Amino acid sequence: MTYRLGWTDAMPKTIQNILTETRFLLQDSVEPYRNTDVAILDIINSAMYELKRVRPDVWLGSYGAPLPQYTDTAIDLAQEVPFDQLFFRPFIYYIVGSIELQDDEFAVDGRAAAMLRMFTVTLVSSPRGSA
Repeated sequence: MTYRLGWTDAMPKTIQNILTETRFLLQDSVEPYRNTDVAILDIINSAMYELKRVRPDVWLGSYGAPLPQYTDTAIDLAQEVPFDQLFFRPFIYYIVGSIELQDDEFAVDGRAAAMLRMFTVTLVSSPRGSA
């Protein structure tokens, strides 16, 4: 699959890809941004814990290790996401929903709630066609 922003499922996703896709869905792609990179990275860092809470199996093999936390350095932004690409889209849903809940000026609570619900439903539902 090719995404709107030019990458494909075959390409490893990075933290910068998360920022870019988040900004696209928030319609916040033109500077000056409404949401700073640092603010989005804070939500990304929180989302890591939420992903672990909902799907602890994502972190198999790294039990007990601290979850990654990212800053706005070039090295961190270039890091590959530490989970399977299967979880990339639901991860974005959580970030977008969380930011929209915090954004008083542009709040769309229904959309924010739908994004957060899509995060959970997508992670815990069975794949299409399976029993």
